[in-house]
Amino acid sequence: MLRVACILLGGLLTLAACSKVPPPAAKARVIVLGFDGMDPALAEQGMSDGTLPHFAQLAKSGHYQRLGTTNPPQSPVAWASFATGANPGMHGIFDFLRRDATNYAPDFSIASSTPPQHVVHLFGWALPLDSASVRNRRDGEPFWSTAERSGERATVLRVPVTYPPDSVTRMLSGMGVPDLLGTQGTYTIYATRPIAGADNGGRVELVEIGADGTIQAQFNGPAHPLRPAAAALSVPLQLVREGNGARLTLDGQSQILALGTWSPWMHAHFRFAGIGSVAGMVRAYLLEGFPRPLLYISPINIDPSDPAAAISSPSGYAAELAHDIGDFHTLGMPEETWSLNQGHMSEQGWLDSVKTTLAEGEAMLYDAIKRDDSELVVEVFVQTDRVSHMFWRGIDPKHPLYAHASELARGAIPWIYREADRVLGEVQSRLRPGDRLIVLSDHGFASFRRAVHLNRWLAESGYLAFKPGADTSAPLFAQVDWARTRAYALGLNGIYLNEKGREAQGIVDAETIGRLKAEIAARLSALRDEGSTVVTEVFDAASIYHGAHAGDSPDLVVGYAPGYRASWQTTLGGTPAALIEDNLQLWSGDHCIDPAAVPGVLFTSFPMDAPAANIADLAALILRQLSAPAKPST
Repeated sequence: MLRVACILLGGLLTLAACSKVPPPAAKARVIVLGFDGMDPALAEQGMSDGTLPHFAQLAKSGHYQRLGTTNPPQSPVAWASFATGANPGMHGIFDFLRRDATNYAPDFSIASSTPPQHVVHLFGWALPLDSASVRNRRDGEPFWSTAERSGERATVLRVPVTYPPDSVTRMLSGMGVPDLLGTQGTYTIYATRPIAGADNGGRVELVEIGADGTIQAQFNGPAHPLRPAAAALSVPLQLVREGNGARLTLDGQSQILALGTWSPWMHAHFRFAGIGSVAGMVRAYLLEGFPRPLLYISPINIDPSDPAAAISSPSGYAAELAHDIGDFHTLGMPEETWSLNQGHMSEQGWLDSVKTTLAEGEAMLYDAIKRDDSELVVEVFVQTDRVSHMFWRGIDPKHPLYAHASELARGAIPWIYREADRVLGEVQSRLRPGDRLIVLSDHGFASFRRAVHLNRWLAESGYLAFKPGADTSAPLFAQVDWARTRAYALGLNGIYLNEKGREAQGIVDAETIGRLKAEIAARLSALRDEGSTVVTEVFDAASIYHGAHAGDSPDLVVGYAPGYRASWQTTLGGTPAALIEDNLQLWSGDHCIDPAAVPGVLFTSFPMDAPAANIADLAALILRQLSAPAKPST
């Protein structure tokens, strides 16, 4: 997993003293609901057949349209454009991943960190004299900050690309928040026998059952903050049979685990130096019981009651929210898709976890609406996206896994759309006269039937070269001969030229760039897979991006045809032997294709003079609604 460093030092946060005088009630409010990945075709079908009655009523009484997404139609790109009203060339987010031109390595695109600048090394300790820092790579002012400058208070919950949080009345960060290991979600499995496939997103701890029938182990947490070379901080773990289940004791806290049921949150304090600790929390799931237990432990979430990194604004809001609604996931992408994809979590267990994150999001939103002290309330629910990714195989008869899909898999997407409709109805019931409601998605969805190894195509087409005798399947461009390479693919939609003076070992001269891009685009657009179009369009970044960050984008953006997508190996610079192959992973739906094929949705509770062109138009729309005169109550 790519690691994103976060500030792990910090003492117990003390909540600011609450004023006895409550803040004034909000004027007429604008409530913005995002349902990540809600597809217009599925939404329209549900409105037509009666399974989405609240969406149907909203469309009839207000406004509904298909909403253009960004290019590429990736969640961090689209939500950054939503927030800033800008194209990616201005806000600087082009993919989940970005490449470091100095070494061709992939990096996380949403946030970056800077370690302490001054460190004293004394008796084996690394003592920082100043603080590490984390910054959001998204540039430009988000509309909620613009609203605050105009005197409108904003509560912003779980919107992607909001880590670290912006300084507004209230914010809880969304996509971008790491776990306590500094990753985007590393789970742990304790097993008494080897487990395959846990090297991508997870870690396996092999354990033995002692003579007393118990498993004694350590649960490893973050790195030692003062001794980076030392072993990771850890807490003791014990697992013992308890009826048909087990009793788990973690850092002195015990829970009875029933087979196939998630535990409540378990808190752990990873202590160091005898003077400090880092607080985290996990949930556990007993996949198999004794005598061959298989224990799954979630990624270590930052504890909102004692956060080791800045996840909310003001800093005490996360703890206040935990006090009011109970513990909640803080990880930016809490739906652990890779554990299901790797076969380390059951479908039912994974969907039960989704139910929990959905309920947490609802509780946050209803709390914000009940407080009635923000003129602008924004929350994004990502569950529609995550369930669609993992269960599209259940609704697409042409997907290679459709015939093997369980009844649970075939009903999962209809279920999450009904849940979205239920949430919408609950929100509508809590609105005051004069409130305005805006509901949107950042993109739609399509089937992911076939995986394209784009670096293999570049190699076969003569644009990417390898060292003699190289293992060409190695990731991270480990065996690439940069002295003979003109182009390479990284991320979900991007192709970069190996440009001289820009890339570390660039060879492509400036005067040949335009010709080379046109040649690659034409040849890639002609690619066929058993007669089917693989790529609908290849976009020249120079024609679709403008702004201060346009030079950071890929040189070409690949718009795959529905049914196709870049392979996982492509995203990290791998080059498997095959060019195109069936996608046999449970991650079976996707949207990182031609943006024209995956528009989002837009609903409003008020009529609109003209449709919005795309998601970047919504920042201005929301600000106009904030300044519009309130309608008289009826």
